Parts: sequence; C-alpha cells; structure tokens
Amino acid sequence: MKNSLKEHLIPDSFHPIERLKNYVHMGTVRNYQKRDTVVLPGEAINKVIYVLSGKLSVNFLNDDGKQKLMYKAGRYSIVDRLFPLENCFVHVVSDEKSKICFFSKEQLFTIFKQDDEIIYEFIVNYSSKCFHFMNEAKEMALYNPSIRVLRLLYELCLTEGKAVDGVYEINVRLSQRAISEITGVHFVTICRVFGWLRKENILHKTTDKIVIFDLQKLKDLINDDIRC
Repeated sequence: MKNSLKEHLIPDSFHPIERLKNYVHMGTVRNYQKRDTVVLPGEAINKVIYVLSGKLSVNFLNDDGKQKLMYKAGRYSIVDRLFPLENCFVHVVSDEKSKICFFSKEQLFTIFKQDDEIIYEFIVNYSSKCFHFMNEAKEMALYNPSIRVLRLLYELCLTEGKAVDGVYEINVRLSQRAISEITGVHFVTICRVFGWLRKENILHKTTDKIVIFDLQKLKDLINDDIRC
C-alpha cells in the first residue's frame, strides 16, 4: 500500500466529465505548481474549473479561520465556482502540478448546444456530489463523534485489513488530522478515542499501521452507540 490511504477516503472527482476535454480550446487554460492557490476564499470568478491534469483540494474556510477539506478534484473533474454565493468562502489549491481550464457561463452554453450529452454528464457530477454530502450529513446526524471514528476504523478493517497472527493489521499511513478531515470529528476527540481503544486492548495505532486486536468488540461498540 502506498504512502497514505487518505487519498482513497477523501472523495476524488466524483463523476469525471472526460468529453469536456474536446472543448478546451473554447476556455482558458492555465498551469499551476504544487500548493498554488487557484481560487482565494471569497473570490468570485464566475467560472467552472475543469482539471485537465493534476489534482486540486477544495476547502471551506470556517468562521474561526480554519479550513475543512471537502473533496479532491482529479483529472477531468469540475469545481463549480460559476455561481457567486454569499458567505461561501471556498479555497481551491493545487495539490500537485496541474493544468486547468476555466469555462464561463457563455462558453458552457455554447458547448451544451453543440453536445447535449455533456449536460447529462454535468447532472451526474452534481448528483454524485449531492449524494456524498447528504450521506455525510446523515452520518453526523445519526452517529455521535466517537461512533463516526469507530465506523471508519471498522470499514477500514473490512476493506484493507489483513489477518496476521490472530489480529488484523491495516498497513496504512493515516494521521489523526486526516481522520479528522474525513469524519468531521475534532482532533481532541480522536485522540481520546484512540487512547480509550488502546487502554481497552481493542486497537492500537502507530504512524504506519493500525492493529485491531478485537474486531468483534469494535463492532459491538458501534452497535451500542458508546461514547469513548
């Protein structure tokens, strides 16, 4: 497994719109280096951002100045900054060297008239984003912060865990900050959850791996809706 599983857990691209690349000549293409800002918080560009290569991070800026990673935008994905929304502070940053095309409303209308299939692709892209964030809202409404962390760990074990000498090992570099970004749980709560799991001999996390000693107990904690 590569450096971090965070890339697999944070949404990437949703529904890529590959056929839009055929109309890049109608937009404005720009190149960005790693960590370059593409859109400043509060900046209104009135354009759709289309990723030709590389990857972007789309972050929301909170009232306290902290940023919350919402999703990643990989190749052939779009970031909608077409409609200016009040108090919508979105910070878009290049994660790596990236080539991006900007489309205005007028340019998109021209493209839609030439290729109405792209309209469907846009709808699917927006629908997939809506479903993801509706599901995220459901998780936050139904489960307390501790359970959201436990559910993530249980899912990781089922999908990435390997049985080794009677325990499960998840060989992954996943920081507590990354877990906070994925689950929306405060860093302090995550520290407390891992401390309690270690004390109860259920699970232990190191820098490079997560070892689960008692998978059934972890599952029972989720079903009991316990607060660690």
